[in-house]
Amino acid sequence: MKVLNRGFISVSPKPVFISEIFKDSETDPLTPSHPEPSIYLIEEDFWDDEVILKKYYKRIVDGETKQYGLENNGHQLDINFENIHDYFNISLGSMVFDLDDRPLEGLKDD
Repeated sequence: MKVLNRGFISVSPKPVFISEIFKDSETDPLTPSHPEPSIYLIEEDFWDDEVILKKYYKRIVDGETKQYGLENNGHQLDINFENIHDYFNISLGSMVFDLDDRPLEGLKDD
């Protein structure tokens, strides 16, 4: 087991996010009632959760909407720093453990 020099932001969409992104769609979303969280790795040392969330919230919203194929189709969600907790369950932490012995590999940088 390796301890990584990263913190994390764990983000789980709430039902209101799912309904909002599919409100103009004619198809029913095949989404579990409790979608699994996405983990966003961040700097290891941070002291104020709100400062970190403010720094990354736009990238998080982009990442979450891209998972549902909404990156360039005109859906405009009114999610901002002040209301992000209305759409997502969010938690932050500073301990990241790698239980896999293989080296980490990234697909691409954003």
